[in-house]
Parts: sequence; C-alpha cells; structure tokens
Amino acid sequence: MSMSTKLLVGAVVFTIAARAQAQDSEEIQQTVRPTATAAADGAFLPQTLSARVGSTQAFAFGSGGYDSSRTGPLVDSAVEVTVWGPLALRVQATYSNDTKKMRPSVAGRAQVLRQEKHGIDGSVTVFFKTEGFTEAEGEIETFASVGRRFEKLSVVGNLVYGQDPEGNERDGELRAAVWHQGRLLALGLDTRARFAIGTQHGNAATTEPTFDFLAGPLATVVAGPVALFAESGPSVFRLSGGPTRAGVAGLAGVGAAF
Repeated sequence: MSMSTKLLVGAVVFTIAARAQAQDSEEIQQTVRPTATAAADGAFLPQTLSARVGSTQAFAFGSGGYDSSRTGPLVDSAVEVTVWGPLALRVQATYSNDTKKMRPSVAGRAQVLRQEKHGIDGSVTVFFKTEGFTEAEGEIETFASVGRRFEKLSVVGNLVYGQDPEGNERDGELRAAVWHQGRLLALGLDTRARFAIGTQHGNAATTEPTFDFLAGPLATVVAGPVALFAESGPSVFRLSGGPTRAGVAGLAGVGAAF
C-alpha cells in the first residue's frame, strides 16, 4: 500500500471516528439538557414552587429525610407533565406528620407571565390535596408564584392560600428561594413559613399547626440525566395551645426531566 493510500485511509478512519464521537457527545448533551433546564428553572426545589411552566415536556423527583422538631420523616414525590403550551398537570404525594399519612394531590398549573416577554415569570397553581389515599376529605391550595433570573442568579417567591372545602380550616404560606446556577451545580437557600389563619366556626380541635417554618441551604448537582439535591436547616413547629418545638430538618432527593 502506497504512502498516499495509507494517508487517505487514515484520514477516512479519523473522520468517521470524529463524527461518531461528536454524535455521542450530542446524544449525551440531549440527555442532560432537559434535566439541567429543569434544575435551572427551580423544578427540584423542595419547598418553593417554580414560577416557570413548560420548559421541559415532563419532570419527576422524589426526596426523603427527617425533621427533628416533629420527630418524623420527610417524604415527597412529584410528576409534572406539560399538557399544552403554558398549561401543565402535576401529581404529587407527600407524607404529612400532622395526619401520619401519605397525602396525594393533583394540580393544574398555568404560566401567565414569562420573563422573555413581561420581564418576570408568573404562574398560578391550584392543588387539591386529600387527607390520604382512601379519604376524600382534603384541602384546596392556590399558589401564586413569581420569579426572575438575573444571568446566573435566580429568585422565586410563592404566596399560598389553603382551606378545606367547607372553609373550616384556613392557612397561608410564604415560600421563597434564591440560587446561583452554575453549569452543573446550583447553590442557594430555600424557605417556607406557614401560618394558621383561623377556623370559621371556632373549632380548636385540629391537628394542623398554627405555625410551621423550615429553611436551609440547598445544593443541586446535575449528574448526567439526573439531578441530585440536598437541603438541611432549622425547623420550627407549633400546635394550637402547645409549646413551640425547634429542631433541624434535612432531606435529599433525585430528579430527572425529559
């Protein structure tokens, strides 16, 4: 085989190998990109609900941990699917230390403001949460979420109102998060405070807390097609007529987007 033929064969082999490597790299990026996008939007925040809807077709996460102020576990999982344009359906299951049960919920989400057009992101979410998998009685919660991204820094806040269908028990919540988003690592702070607004008929017999607070630093790492996140910080809890309990809560979880 002449020298020119060897060079030609070598060039062809190198080109094929380079194209194969580029294709593999592109496939990896296509796999990683939806999860990275969801993480940057705040989809995997444990406490605060993202103000962006529909950036990915679907995402899911699950988390677990422990709250020493309640001496009970923290368990949460959710799946959100974009139905059409700015509309999404969310199904969630969360362990309630108040009822000692897993509470499933279903929600409709709608994006009403988008930063690219209006300067901020805004969404409205309506949840129906049951007391348990076999109990129809539950709670209706409405979230108003507002957020904005400043290059690599993102902030989002939630104003929440919840009540049972009869309006006997009502509560309000304030949630907020801020995080710095790197290429694959995000560091920030996630907080939630809940207050009992009162009972319509003066019914004091309730297992719902009159005050509930949880906050802590949060880290999220995108590792291939999944995102790993962890949060730990102070927790404060008070029942009606009872003492205020303080402790530490910590959780870790995994999520992915498609």
